[in-house]
Amino acid sequence: MSIPGGPQVALPSGSRVAIMTNKSPIIGLDWRDENYGPVHAVTAFHTSSDTIDWSDRIRARFWACVKRAGFAFHDGRCAYIATTGEQAAREKALCDELANAGFQIIRGDVRALP
Repeated sequence: MSIPGGPQVALPSGSRVAIMTNKSPIIGLDWRDENYGPVHAVTAFHTSSDTIDWSDRIRARFWACVKRAGFAFHDGRCAYIATTGEQAAREKALCDELANAGFQIIRGDVRALP
């Protein structure tokens, strides 16, 4: 078996191998308007299904980023919501926190906008 850039490994026929990598966790942010009814949200987002296979450690890193950026999970809306601050500032703060924690934002990165 040959791993690009890695050592050559001989395995018995029919063997399977799991290769562990240190890839950055991938996340997609879907920004939403949750400012209706009894919820007064500055901004809100859902995450993509890319988060399903995250380890507990990666989930803890994500939650820490969310909290530092001023968001909290709202059970009724199934969304992460920020209720204080300015919309652009909260969204940028979350993207900055995620990037600094090593996450790869594949959708919804507001830092790339002019």
